[in-house]
Amino acid sequence: MRDPESLTIPICLDRRADRPLQDQLAEQLAAAVDHGQLALGRRLPSTRTLAERLDVSRGVALAAYEILYARGYLDSRRGSGTYVADRAAHRPTAVRALPAPEPGDLVDTTPGQATREGFPLAAWRAAWRHASFRPPLPCDLPLGGVPELRQAVAEHLRRTRGLVAEDHEVLVTTGAAQGVTHALTALGVRGRRVAVQDPAPWALRQAVEDAGATPVALPANRDGVWNGVVPPSCVAVVVSPDGQAPAGAVMPTLHRRQLADWARREGGYVVAVAQDHIAPAAAPLPRLLHMAGERVVVAGDFRTVFVPSLHVGYLLMHRGLLARVMRSVCRNHDQPSAVAQSAMAYLLAEGHVTRRLRRLGRLFERKDALVRAALEPLRPAVRLAPPGTPGVVVLHLPDHVRAEQVHAELGVRGVVVPTLASFHLPGRPAGNALVLGHGHLPDQALRTALGELLAVLRPDRALIDRVIGL
Repeated sequence: MRDPESLTIPICLDRRADRPLQDQLAEQLAAAVDHGQLALGRRLPSTRTLAERLDVSRGVALAAYEILYARGYLDSRRGSGTYVADRAAHRPTAVRALPAPEPGDLVDTTPGQATREGFPLAAWRAAWRHASFRPPLPCDLPLGGVPELRQAVAEHLRRTRGLVAEDHEVLVTTGAAQGVTHALTALGVRGRRVAVQDPAPWALRQAVEDAGATPVALPANRDGVWNGVVPPSCVAVVVSPDGQAPAGAVMPTLHRRQLADWARREGGYVVAVAQDHIAPAAAPLPRLLHMAGERVVVAGDFRTVFVPSLHVGYLLMHRGLLARVMRSVCRNHDQPSAVAQSAMAYLLAEGHVTRRLRRLGRLFERKDALVRAALEPLRPAVRLAPPGTPGVVVLHLPDHVRAEQVHAELGVRGVVVPTLASFHLPGRPAGNALVLGHGHLPDQALRTALGELLAVLRPDRALIDRVIGL
């Protein structure tokens, strides 16, 4: 009887080639299925066994299987293993399962949207399959969230952001904005002033108002860099130190120290919003959590890593605040379902989140280069802000070209490009600029947006044709 953990076809991986090993492995396994070398219904080795046989990391084998799951070549049977799927070569691919927008649809370049490109469909399905096979909880959800998710989030933050604090714990929420509201509510900010990074997404300002506080702007320069001063009478500050749309300015070490000193000196609190679609640098800057300890709360979610409908977020806070925030969450029933929490724990524990972050980083880098090259002919009249939030470019327009008029003209043409003013708090002086979020756009939609933008700002037909034909 044939050993189910054996693989009878030859596999040759070239470590010197430009193509990743997982792509080479997936391609050779797919070819073996197409040519009948691997029979339909044949059980394949586990990823651990395959990695050992080929002398590669298990991550390579796992990624290759993910590719084949997404293409319909493989099927998983609970408690049994991985098999060659029936009629594998005729199954629709993951791209077809996530159709691109129909021609004529509105192209919305507002930042903060998730991308469907390269979506890990096999991992997504596996996560929900894993969660649905578990028996339902016999009681109400535990306060603070399902333990396996709280542990997975803590490990994710430790591994990707270096956040290590033994006196801090994770609490599960339905999203970063809701987490900010719960944290501020627990801190008793109702009727008080809370400083908010400006410019900032509308949802962040709304979260402060939902807690009953008055949001005031942290003063910053035209590129979104804070000047180091916290407005008077503020009891808390809400910032994204590692970059936030639209400006994406990363808070330097000096300003982090100033903010930590303010929190300790004034008895204030800092709510640091982690942008989880942004992969932190290899050598991260000092963390506010480590600089101000119990005075810092970290809020985040995974909506832009996967899909907005995945309402799973988290708070990382000192144990002294935990009980107060739990009461706020419990009172509002603001916690994801047990199935959603279990699925998210699986995605984190199996490394799918970090792999997705790396892929998004490469995708955004490619698109950012394309956008900047396409807009280069507009310079020097149009100034492109320095690279900030991945997947977002800010265009500062000359004084005689008003951003509001360009925004209106593009809207008539079926393209939404928000103004920088829409990200500022009311009453704040706003620059004459547009915010082009492109990371979430399919290539065709991106070319359409760029073509229409150039048609309004510089109606050069040859230039527009070149951009659309990229």
